Amino acid sequence: MKVKPTPQLLFIRSRNMQRRQLLKNLVGVAGMSASSLVLGSPFAELAHASAGIDASSKTDLLVKAKQAFNSAIKTSPTLLGLQNTNGNFPPQALTIEGKLPKDIQGVLYRNGPAKFERGEQRYLHQFEGDGMVNSFTFAENKITHQGKFVQTTKFIAEQQKNQFLYSGPLSQLENSRNVSHADAVNTANINVIPVNDEVWALWESGSATALDARTLTTKRRVNLGDNSQYGDKLKGLAFSAHPKVEPNGDIWNFGLSLSGHIALYQLSAKGIVKNVGMINAHYRGKMLHDFLITHKHILLILPSLSTKAIGDPSATGLFNSIQYDKNLPMQVLVIDKQSLTLKRQFELDAGFAFHFGNAWEENDGTIHFDASINTNFDVIDELSELMSGKLRSLDNSPNTALFTLHANGTTSKSIIEGDSEFPRVYDHVVGQRNKNLYSLSHTQSNYWRDTVCCLNVDNGEKDNFVYGEDFIAEEHIIVSSKAEEGSGYLVGMALHIPSKRSCLNIFNASQLSAGPVCRAWLPYHLPLGLHGSFKAA
Repeated sequence: MKVKPTPQLLFIRSRNMQRRQLLKNLVGVAGMSASSLVLGSPFAELAHASAGIDASSKTDLLVKAKQAFNSAIKTSPTLLGLQNTNGNFPPQALTIEGKLPKDIQGVLYRNGPAKFERGEQRYLHQFEGDGMVNSFTFAENKITHQGKFVQTTKFIAEQQKNQFLYSGPLSQLENSRNVSHADAVNTANINVIPVNDEVWALWESGSATALDARTLTTKRRVNLGDNSQYGDKLKGLAFSAHPKVEPNGDIWNFGLSLSGHIALYQLSAKGIVKNVGMINAHYRGKMLHDFLITHKHILLILPSLSTKAIGDPSATGLFNSIQYDKNLPMQVLVIDKQSLTLKRQFELDAGFAFHFGNAWEENDGTIHFDASINTNFDVIDELSELMSGKLRSLDNSPNTALFTLHANGTTSKSIIEGDSEFPRVYDHVVGQRNKNLYSLSHTQSNYWRDTVCCLNVDNGEKDNFVYGEDFIAEEHIIVSSKAEEGSGYLVGMALHIPSKRSCLNIFNASQLSAGPVCRAWLPYHLPLGLHGSFKAA
């Protein structure tokens, strides 16, 4: 298919504009204040989503969810990873099986929702839980674990009251507090990345939260403009949960607003903003979780999502207001990294993807990228049902799709057999050509991912390890001191259901099928995490 003419997309190259003009354009339209742009982030909509709805009946749903989950877990112990977490985990040396590799020195950080219940109520969706960051420190031939809740404004306020105070993207409260800015409901529960001498806990629609890298003590809400020409002009703007880090250390990210505007950020390795821009993508799907970079471009892949009509009685909360449109093609916006201007636009078959692995391009401009692609949006409902103890099979899981955006404007796609999620590549090939793509799938379990996989994208060969149906595998991360694919290790968490314990598993990255070379056991189980990073010592 041919490249479409450039649509009405707005970009501001910040360094060529006065600060006042930059702020005016960053918020998208004349007359819109900075605070209104913050409120335009998707999760900030939730405070007013229940207008005209019988809120008391919605609150009853949270009570019923807790009752249903507590009943279900008695006969379905596989739900253990979604059990409510009450407190922090102090430093604890782990019991090690096998031989701990001496060349792993540093800290593995993991983040995910952990606080699901307060009082008699339980959230209706996994993504609503308050974030907990876990660290695993490799030093002196031992592994030490600790975990702490991120002390966001929301978490502190609800801890003090011992009750939920704010409606969520699905859970609606009878007397929800008003939301004056997106960070009032920031749960810091999706990802965590090392930045300078800190780690940043990331959310979908608000500011990053800075933690002490050693103690995990919450330090502050990050103002992206600090120590840069932007000052407070970027304060509170959405900074999404899947930044891409180039081999030179530069951090790229985006932030989505309900208006359809997408902010673009380039930061140094020390977290100092180098460049900012914004495009008006006219996207109304309200959810954009991930993106990609090549050495020359940013790729924004807009899924086939739209918003239900105003007044639709089913649109109760943010998640219920989003719908999948099988007749709406996915859009790929190819944006120049230097000028932050739109260069090309492509259409793909309808689809939805939470996560992408990597992108790279050839000298003639041909771009390749992968995605864990769905043909619907049912995963949102599935994650909701789990919170009430309802298990749903993984028959509808995403597959790895390899896309090519050809220089002549056409596209092509190939689908790799078998499901896949949480794709990862080596740090040194982010934005460059990669051969290996690591991901999770399921083999023996009907409900959870129990298999780690390395796919050779050049020839389609796979190297797998199957944990089996007694385990729930989480995202695995590549740890290597060499800029060489196949070197180093694949490290990841798994929850062992029969013993109700979590374990950290270390594989030779080139020999997954041989099984873990080392396994470190916790004396307890952790809530299932989402994403994480490794910081070398």
